[in-house]
Amino acid sequence: MTIFSAITRTDPSPAVHGDGRFKFLDRVSGAYWDQIRDLIEDWFSRLCPDAQADVRGRLRSKDDRQFSGAFFELYLHECLLRMGYTVTCHPVLEGTTRRPDFLAEKDGRSIYVEARSASDSDVAVGAAARINAVYESLNRLDSPNFSLWIEVVRQGLGPLRAKPLRGRLERWLSGLDPDKVKLGGRRDDLPSHLYEEQTEGDDVGWIIEFWAIPKSSEARGREGVRPLGIFGGNAARVNDEVGILGALSDKGAAYGPLGAPFIVAVASSSMSLDDHDVYNALYGTEMLQITTAPDGTESHAVVREANGYWYAGDNWDHRRVSAVLVVKQLHPAFVGNQQHTIWEHPDPEHAVEALPMWRRAILGADSQMEFIDSPRAQTDWFGLGNPWPKGEPFPRQA
Repeated sequence: MTIFSAITRTDPSPAVHGDGRFKFLDRVSGAYWDQIRDLIEDWFSRLCPDAQADVRGRLRSKDDRQFSGAFFELYLHECLLRMGYTVTCHPVLEGTTRRPDFLAEKDGRSIYVEARSASDSDVAVGAAARINAVYESLNRLDSPNFSLWIEVVRQGLGPLRAKPLRGRLERWLSGLDPDKVKLGGRRDDLPSHLYEEQTEGDDVGWIIEFWAIPKSSEARGREGVRPLGIFGGNAARVNDEVGILGALSDKGAAYGPLGAPFIVAVASSSMSLDDHDVYNALYGTEMLQITTAPDGTESHAVVREANGYWYAGDNWDHRRVSAVLVVKQLHPAFVGNQQHTIWEHPDPEHAVEALPMWRRAILGADSQMEFIDSPRAQTDWFGLGNPWPKGEPFPRQA
């Protein structure tokens, strides 16, 4: 059983908007991508046979969340093997029909591992799919003289009718002279076009603004140059702490007493997640406490609210979760360079040990967080060369 199609690949082009991760990896040609496919196939070949059908189906899914979740499980399984553990997938537990993802055993010790994703909601995925459909449609625009700067000011609840939009933009661009547009470095100096559409049953409607950027004289009329050049959009605050807590929400007593360490591994696709966010999620939100003495003098101290997954104010909570492994932006092409962190509970029912592949985060005696790096590089752990993958993903064509 293999993951990727047994075909001759001839398309070296980058992914387009709307390309799923599997669709792209199964299609793209080149030695760089061969190495990534080989790694996935190699890891998959060592997965428990009774888990392969499910993981294969999710890796080949059109839904990127399914692909990411399945690859995350492959990554965890491979890491446990590389650290010398024997791994059982979905072990049977007494007293419950629920099963964790992995049981790892080594030298008489046992560890249970559960994989979770702090992933986007179905609403967010649907919204992204509608945006990608617009981008992909507009990349078929006939625009020999201009590239477009696009900003989706407001996204409708339903799909945008792309064909009328393309026609309107082509008529607008055909009436512009690229030699008369001055490039002064300011977007407001460029010719602009505002497009609004509100379809039946959509009380919100679309608002998209475009700016025309003249192409260089050498690039004008050249085939294969995508018209969309710059993407903009409204910024939104990302609350990474909520994502981490959501992934942990039902795991404190999910399986009852296990008699062994229990690790919840959380995969996050957020670009902004950092150690500070994880610290807040596990140990409580950091805040400044101001105390006023009877004589009117003030003293300041940094304290934490009793809203952390582990910190309940006067005691440690969720002690059955021995550690939380946080894996950020996991990608098959970057596993050799990505160092992830396992956050160890300060007072667990069962402490974790012998997991040197990941950076450790432990609460020191002075209540300060200490980080201990892995003794070996990730490429060494995985038996990969350095650099890996070798070559360029999209080498320039002569």
